[in-house]
Amino acid sequence: RSYLNAVTRGAAHYAPGEQVNEPGWIKLNTNESPLPPSPNVFRVMAELVGQGDILRKYSHPLGEPLLSALADYWQLGKENIIVTNGSDEALTLICRATLGAERPAVFPAVTYSLSRTLVTNAGAAYTEIPMVERTGQPYGIDIEALAKCSEAVVFLANPNAITGEYIDAGRLAGIIAASKSLWVVDEAYNDFAGPEATMMKYITQLENLVVTRTFSKTHALAGLRVGYLASGNQELMQGLLAHKDSYNEDALATRLAAAALADKAWHERTIRAVLAGRDFLRAELIALGFECFDSEANYILARAPEKPGAPAVVRRLRDYKILVRHYAGSPFADCIRFSVGAEGENAKLIGSLKEILKSL
Repeated sequence: RSYLNAVTRGAAHYAPGEQVNEPGWIKLNTNESPLPPSPNVFRVMAELVGQGDILRKYSHPLGEPLLSALADYWQLGKENIIVTNGSDEALTLICRATLGAERPAVFPAVTYSLSRTLVTNAGAAYTEIPMVERTGQPYGIDIEALAKCSEAVVFLANPNAITGEYIDAGRLAGIIAASKSLWVVDEAYNDFAGPEATMMKYITQLENLVVTRTFSKTHALAGLRVGYLASGNQELMQGLLAHKDSYNEDALATRLAAAALADKAWHERTIRAVLAGRDFLRAELIALGFECFDSEANYILARAPEKPGAPAVVRRLRDYKILVRHYAGSPFADCIRFSVGAEGENAKLIGSLKEILKSL
């Protein structure tokens, strides 16, 4: 006898990137920051030690002091922002509040795979828009096709997950303004695309826009699970709050994330380091025979040399204790996604690849 409801019986599971629990591994498979968090974070962490009330009492239900810090940072009202337990929770809330059996979603066929999981688990159907081939990006987003869709909600990662493709914010704003659908723009990697790349400046202009963002990448706080969403549509925001857990973000995380947000210089330093590492990896991978696709994120999707092929390269990299992302069974199973690591990690990766390609 099953005690699960119909939606849960058909629920989809998300497969996260491999996590290792032993020292010595180089993780270039989950797009984490190669630099540590801002020194501000450790200073605040030290100040919190011994403050028992921080742990004894419930955290602020709306995520203060981070909520106020975000409102000031983006020059928005606090009613336009919801602090979440990572941007994954932000996407979950949106699915719960906006989708259903009669309200389907649509997204590119190649994108953040959690989209399929969350939409399915909300009891909704989805349409995948086929990718288009263009110069530098064989798995390009067909934004024109997305714009013509009539589904209730459009999910778009910008830059796109897996591929790293970025769509100009101004162009995207025009498309959203002309659409009747709700557009959810996931900006997990957006800071790597430049200071003008974000859709946050359109929050109060477009009532059918929601932006989700995270502290996992450029703020190096993936382990804290801090994110947020923003919208100018107050009816939508009230609906999302109805689905939010009462105390969804813990008291330590909100204080440490606020400390990271305040250190703009460190944030910019992290971005510069990643962009330099991305340029290095791209040049070296091309020299080794990889076909690197255009990316504005902190990773590169690259087609491996036909011989030995992507699966063999991935297996051999494990012998060097290096993890990269391979999507076996996908249309791009001949490709490997390399997260940008620290300078020494990038050098170790390239050195290991040189040895592997010589030996196979």
